Amino acid sequence: MRIIDSILPPSAPARVGPLLAAVVCMWLSASPARAEEDDLRSLELYGGANVEMVTVGRSPRPASQTAENITVVTAGEIEAMNAHTLADVLNTVAGVQFEMFRTPGTIAIFDLQGSNYNHVLVLIDNVPLNSLAENFPDTSSVPAQIIERVEIVKGAASSSWGSALGGVINVITKSPRVEGPFGGTASTYFGERATADGRAEVSGTLNRFGYYLAGGKLRSDGLLPNNMVDLNNVYGKLRYDLPARGSLILATGFSGGSSGQLSFPPVFNGNQDLSRLISTLSGQYSLSESLGIEAALRDKRYRMDVEARSIADGSVLKQSRDKESDTGASVKLSWHDELQRLVAGIDYDHVSAHLSMPLKQVDLLKNSADRAGVYLNDTLSLGGFAVTPSVRFDHTGSGGDLFSPSFGVTYSLTENSVLRGYTARGYSLASLNRDDSTEKVWTSQVGFESAEIPYLWVKATLFRNDTWNVSVGPDQSGAFAKQRQLKRGYELEGRTLPVLGASLSLGYTFVDARDGDSDAVLKGVARHTLNLGVKYEDSRYLRALLTGHYIDWNADGANQSGRYGAMIWDLHLGKKIVYSERGSIEMFISIRNLFNGEQELSITYRNPGRWVEGGVRCAF
Repeated sequence: MRIIDSILPPSAPARVGPLLAAVVCMWLSASPARAEEDDLRSLELYGGANVEMVTVGRSPRPASQTAENITVVTAGEIEAMNAHTLADVLNTVAGVQFEMFRTPGTIAIFDLQGSNYNHVLVLIDNVPLNSLAENFPDTSSVPAQIIERVEIVKGAASSSWGSALGGVINVITKSPRVEGPFGGTASTYFGERATADGRAEVSGTLNRFGYYLAGGKLRSDGLLPNNMVDLNNVYGKLRYDLPARGSLILATGFSGGSSGQLSFPPVFNGNQDLSRLISTLSGQYSLSESLGIEAALRDKRYRMDVEARSIADGSVLKQSRDKESDTGASVKLSWHDELQRLVAGIDYDHVSAHLSMPLKQVDLLKNSADRAGVYLNDTLSLGGFAVTPSVRFDHTGSGGDLFSPSFGVTYSLTENSVLRGYTARGYSLASLNRDDSTEKVWTSQVGFESAEIPYLWVKATLFRNDTWNVSVGPDQSGAFAKQRQLKRGYELEGRTLPVLGASLSLGYTFVDARDGDSDAVLKGVARHTLNLGVKYEDSRYLRALLTGHYIDWNADGANQSGRYGAMIWDLHLGKKIVYSERGSIEMFISIRNLFNGEQELSITYRNPGRWVEGGVRCAF
């Protein structure tokens, strides 16, 4: 996001947050509770029972055979937190640290277990969201409404996905409902500073045709000075089931709008204008019970303008413009039997980017490249063991040719307890503009996961990420200085099944980040990250969710102006009224930053104070 940084001074004005609190609840008897069943399925997803499948290795496999450290967030969990965008969802995940998180829909920068945003690959149905100029993924422009589930892979995943040094965030969008020809939801949110979010979606299947259509608008006058947003989005997916063992899917999504980034009175305001169009045509066909083929065509068009305008007269003082395109195709073969699941595939993309400063008539980047990757992933089941060797070769077109191997092992101690080990080499292309922008890593992990204790799921992971060739900014000569970074730590997660309708969750991540050569501690890399959650849901569809999030940024006091002594608590309350088998009305309210805490790496990007929003969600 350092395009914005290039037009901003090093400090920002203070802000006094608004104060408002309201709680509205209604009671009505309804059908028997299902909270315990839903949470049990969630625990089984992570544990040894092969109830759910994850797609981390480019092929669905049981979670108990996945050696990587993953977290999965489902549509039900997203709805409970009243999330506006993908950024809201990620802010609740263990190991995710947001450097800036402000008015919903405005740009949010995140790290993953200490890995920079440009080390993490974000995908929407296998299409990269990351920009080419800076490898920046704008998670705040992805509406939460269209998400069926999010799979977060922590650690190098280049053996499957290519440029993914720090991990992968794979957004799987909703599919057409198969229960009938028509159904959907509509919702509206209203909050402080004229913050509003209106959404609608319809979906259904008739004979062989299925459809899913969604649209929404998110706007706000800004919870911080000049942090307003006006974001529109539409998404559509059409599916046709072939007469025998296959389907075709056409999907397209558009996000676009404007937002204010910062205000520096009396000098200037920093603003942004964004548009992104992603389209895919994919198909899958089962050649036999064991052999299948998938193919996809994809296209992404992206534009982002950032500018600084004078507060006095509105004139443009500084401006940057980024226009990008990415057109590609993929083919994948998969074969499986009782002992093995083998996947081989080819990815191809033609990418181009033009980053300019129109006022100075200067091109900062004008480049294109042809990229191709070939990968082979395998899963071997040997008794209680699952062995997952993977390898990928990439011709990047701008960062050289790269070889990315990985090797993972899981061992099922019991039906609900798993040991994991994983090692991988990975890379990320930080920019299409520089041939020396390829940054590399060796990731090693060991972990344990168990749902053996009644009513409790626990998970522990030790990790070591040795990263080199990391760009740390230009030196006095203009050349980009390089650094080796060593990040070691551990992650603990736990969750309980409901007792009297209440359940608890915990996620804690510790990162010891050091200069790989001098062993000096790296400042500004989050050292401690803590997530807490308390959830309540009863048979009358009364729901409450309290979440807490804390980050110790370990910032250098001489160079940073951050404040992060407080834990940020959010409270979400809802009451659902069910009037038919599929029809319901839910009234909800969210109090964000309940205790008005401050949690920011730098005062330049302050977090909002306490603010409240409420709304209604209807299903039909």
